[in-house]
Formats: sequence, C-alpha cells, structure tokens
Amino acid sequence: MKKILLTVLSFGICLNLFSQTHINAEEPEYIGEVISIQDNGETIIPLEKKSTKVKTKAGASMYLTGIGKIKSKINIEGNTSPVVLKSNEPLTFIVKSFDNKSDPLSIISLIKFETTKKERKSELSSVGTFSGGSTNNQNYIEYTAKKYKDSSYELHVDSLAVGEYGIIVANPNTASNGNLIIACFSVQD
Repeated sequence: MKKILLTVLSFGICLNLFSQTHINAEEPEYIGEVISIQDNGETIIPLEKKSTKVKTKAGASMYLTGIGKIKSKINIEGNTSPVVLKSNEPLTFIVKSFDNKSDPLSIISLIKFETTKKERKSELSSVGTFSGGSTNNQNYIEYTAKKYKDSSYELHVDSLAVGEYGIIVANPNTASNGNLIIACFSVQD
C-alpha cells in the first residue's frame, strides 16, 4: 500500500512540474521597459512607454475663500493605451530594473489611472487647508513578483478590471527620477 501511495504521489508531483508554464522570453532592453507575456509565453507584447507631466491645481474654493485643496497629479496625453490586454484573466509582465536585488514592491508600482476625454492621470499628493497633506495617493494594484534572469522581475496579477493602467519603475539609488516614464496598457473585455 505504501509503494502505491508513493508512486501516485511521485506521479502527481511530476505532472505538476510539467504542467507549469515556463517563460523563456528575453529581458526587455532598457530599464523601465515592460513586456506582457500571453498564451503561456507564446506571445510577447511590449507595453506603451509614455512620458508624464506633473500638474498642480487648486480647487475653485481655494481661490474664492482661501479654503480648499491643492492636488498634484501625473498626467499622460491620450485617454487610452494602444496596448490592449483582456480583463478577468491572469496577467504576467517582465519588468526590466536596475538589478533584481531589491524588493520589487519597493521599486515597482502598478497603478490604475483615472481617465478623461484627453488624458490619463493619477494623484501624487494633496494638501488641504484643514485636512493637512498626503502623498503617495495613487491607486496601487497588488501583484506578486519573483526574480527573472539577470536584472528583471516577473510580475503576476490575478486579473484586472476594465480600465487604464501603468507600471512605474523607480531607481532605488537616486532621490529623483527626473523625467518619469510609465509603461502603459489598457484592459478591456
């Protein structure tokens, strides 16, 4: 009975190892570039790279009464990305970083954008007359990650709702990232 149980258990472990998908895509060329892996590694889609602008605006009440909020947001031209991924499906990304020795949660952010007719945007910070200030107000999406090859990370997201998203790679070795580039994609049905 023990031999049969061990044989069945061994067979199950081997079957599980062979059924897992193995990604063998090349790392993106430049730091901050991201590719989407689809169809069990058969299809590789580079994400759109967009430069951002930071805009700061005060609410109308701030001008009229001196009471209100001032918000800073990153803005990207265009209300949707040409890179379209399917909703309600697991997503895998390969993100090129400076190295893969840092905790990916400390340097890679997956965010959801608000959209208007002309742009995508995400709030960085806000300051209110009575509410004080807050920073890092972006709509962050949870993911899991592991090291991938020499200097990249493999990110996994269970599924995303319809909307516009971006992946930001920060440099842990500098205080300022200069011109912020975001890898963008759209999730649609």
